Amino acid sequence: AVVSTQSTGGDSVTATVATGVVNCVVTFISALLNDRVGRRVILIVGTSMMGIAHGLLALSQSCTDKESWSCGGDWTAVVAIGSVFLFICGCTAGLGSMPWFIVNELFVTEYRGVANSVCGSTNWFTSIILLLTYDSVNNALFPYTFFFYMAVVVFFLVLMILFVPETRCKTVQQITVELERQSSRFPPIIGK
Repeated sequence: AVVSTQSTGGDSVTATVATGVVNCVVTFISALLNDRVGRRVILIVGTSMMGIAHGLLALSQSCTDKESWSCGGDWTAVVAIGSVFLFICGCTAGLGSMPWFIVNELFVTEYRGVANSVCGSTNWFTSIILLLTYDSVNNALFPYTFFFYMAVVVFFLVLMILFVPETRCKTVQQITVELERQSSRFPPIIGK
């Protein structure tokens, strides 16, 4: 809605094509960088871009609301449009593609099918929850809705930085050793 009404004068076809082009270009770039810089790096950078995009969208949304900051102007539309495309880039490069690579590399062949099923089901389930709760969250928090989503993204970004291993060019056994070493640095949450 932000892209179609503000950047194209209401032309939703142009907005849809622009979104698709950005999505395809970022997917191509992400595929090229995947084996060069690593899955973890792309995941963290992409998720960071999503968090920044939420923050910028929240800022532009808050500034256009007359009852809150009322600091709006022509810049808010540009920031809103840019933040939507930044979000698309971050999501496409990071959370849109990297979990599928990482899940396949974390598990031995006989468990990959089950792991992919759990990953895919979790992905779709959380997407449905987000879709079903957006209006309620927006009604409760407007104009600060996207600050909430930014906080959620930052929370998961911290978890990624702490717990997601680099899987590029590593065997399942090497990844398992790295995860065991990593888990020894944190106290167990549930006793053994």
